[in-house]
Amino acid sequence: MKITVRENEKQDELEIVIHCKKVDEQVSELISSLSHQDKKIAGTKDGKTFVLDISEIFYFESVDKKTFAYTQSEVYEVSPRLYELEDHLARSFFRASKAVVINISKIKSIMPEFNGRLEITTMTDERLIVSRQYAQGLKTKLGL
Repeated sequence: MKITVRENEKQDELEIVIHCKKVDEQVSELISSLSHQDKKIAGTKDGKTFVLDISEIFYFESVDKKTFAYTQSEVYEVSPRLYELEDHLARSFFRASKAVVINISKIKSIMPEFNGRLEITTMTDERLIVSRQYAQGLKTKLGL
């Protein structure tokens, strides 16, 4: 892959042009990754609403019918349900269990566990379990 950057003082907005022989899986993933860079979600904490970048979220968790977004140092309540987040962010997030959806780009390591489960360590050294039901989907997504 060749990357070229051209600065132009007259350019008001960032524009990305991809030249390729054909749109394959690599190009599709690149487009998806770039399009998630500016996606936002509203999260509430202590009665205040914050605008969060999707790329800063490590994972989403559902507890007592409420959905929470975990960033590097904060936890926010968000309104979408896990299945909505999973569908909307399918390229960069994956379902790890009934209650958790994880950002693939925030994974530091993956280790096999008992009964086909996987243990994920995030960039913040937090450990999350991928249930056996969803482990193969993650392996497929990562090409393992």
